[in-house]
Amino acid sequence: MNSIKKYNNIGINFNRSLRLAKKFYRKNRLHEALSVLVKLKHHGYEYPEVILLIARVYDRLFYLTSEAEYEVMAVETYNEIIRYSPSRRYIRKAVKLQRNFYKRLSTLNENECRAQTKAEEFKYKKPQSPKAWYMLGANFSVRKDPYFVINAFTNAVKLNDKYISALYRIGYIYQYNLNDCKSALKYYLKTIKIPPYEDDIESESTNVKIILEACSEIGRIYLSEEKYIKVISAFDHAFKIYMAYSDICFLQNIKKLINDAYIASVKLGKVPAFEKYIRINFGHDLDMMLNELCLV
Repeated sequence: MNSIKKYNNIGINFNRSLRLAKKFYRKNRLHEALSVLVKLKHHGYEYPEVILLIARVYDRLFYLTSEAEYEVMAVETYNEIIRYSPSRRYIRKAVKLQRNFYKRLSTLNENECRAQTKAEEFKYKKPQSPKAWYMLGANFSVRKDPYFVINAFTNAVKLNDKYISALYRIGYIYQYNLNDCKSALKYYLKTIKIPPYEDDIESESTNVKIILEACSEIGRIYLSEEKYIKVISAFDHAFKIYMAYSDICFLQNIKKLINDAYIASVKLGKVPAFEKYIRINFGHDLDMMLNELCLV
């Protein structure tokens, strides 16, 4: 937290900001590093060393989380340097790092090999642990074999149909790895119907945050389908959970959904009615929320 305050004080001083971003990167405080770097880029410091460090941050985020969005951003940012950078030195660095990135994507690591072996064993032993199946899926790269991961999470759900994390992960893979929003939506809707306290595999606080994320993904899918009333319904469901668990939730947890619900209200021509609904039912001011989240 002190480092963030320090960053706010140094404004857009390039050298100090870049040093801070590198410090965050070395300590694996990757989201903080990305925040500093994006701000530098926003203020016109689109230097090769800034872009390359952004690519490396996305690269490491994907390595640690296997999230499809980080894979896409890593590839796009490496390509940005390779195609447009005036510096041959940074182009060579980007090409080398991108090759290593692709190699890592295509090669099974130790955890993934172990996961495949365990999956074969589980077919015969029929384990009664949903967590065991979940960990198999979590330890395997979705990009290399999304159906292997889906199958592992599905087996977890078969043993516990209220396993919130497993249901959400299945939906996420369908949406971002298989481009199948219809199947994703089915699993997201199952996820948000489960009260956070009914899944005793993960902590209640973890379940709450996953449900809010699922609501955000539902809103994004409905918005793309121009089903604006359903976007606002997803917002309503999420905000009720946010209010019930206000001690462990932040508006940032539903930032995307607040933005999408506002856009939906604009499309419907019902912004005043939406503002009134939030004020009466939740005691919050829409304009203040949008300003706090830097959405306007």
